[in-house]
Amino acid sequence: MKVEAQGRSVEIEPNSKPYLMKRLIADGFDTILIFGLFLLFLFVTMRSSLAGTYNWHFGRYTAIEEETKAACGGDAAAITEALNANSEYINERFAANLHGYLLKGLAGMLAMIPVLLAAPLLNKNRATPGKLMTGLMPFHDRRQRKALWYQIFLRFLFVFLIDGLLLFLVTGIWTFVFVPVLRLIEILLSRKDKTILDMMTCITVIEKLSYSGIE
Repeated sequence: MKVEAQGRSVEIEPNSKPYLMKRLIADGFDTILIFGLFLLFLFVTMRSSLAGTYNWHFGRYTAIEEETKAACGGDAAAITEALNANSEYINERFAANLHGYLLKGLAGMLAMIPVLLAAPLLNKNRATPGKLMTGLMPFHDRRQRKALWYQIFLRFLFVFLIDGLLLFLVTGIWTFVFVPVLRLIEILLSRKDKTILDMMTCITVIEKLSYSGIE
């Protein structure tokens, strides 16, 4: 297949895989975009009525902390022992952390929808903003055509449940650093430059200009 590049005709193979750097740029752009939207939605959510229950439990356990510190006269060991023995403090802190985690999960979902779901479904190449910018597109391995809507939905669901909820529970805000590194390792270990997510959804990321599918 011949395509025009920098004013000259270049021969490329049909459905060619992109250079690693181009894919890293695409995924990195998407990650930064999701991170920015996550911070925005989290800021709005934490100041909305949705955070009422979280704020109540947070206020309760911090008040207990202050009362305990005053009663123990600044003795760190005594404060820790008293708080660990206070079931009300433990319950209120757990409730605050749980509601805070749910609010972060909501913000994460709202941040992922436009980047990983809406944008790919609204453009003919099924590409995220990062892939659109770098000229990449997801390709259906088995049907030899561009990715279908349900593959895009499954990818979104996987990222939200595994990366957004499960990994965030363990790694917190560092998830936005940990996940791209994990994806890079998966690509380097795969002969076909595929991540586990690509394998699960039967997708290969290819150069858009090399697309030669059966429609």
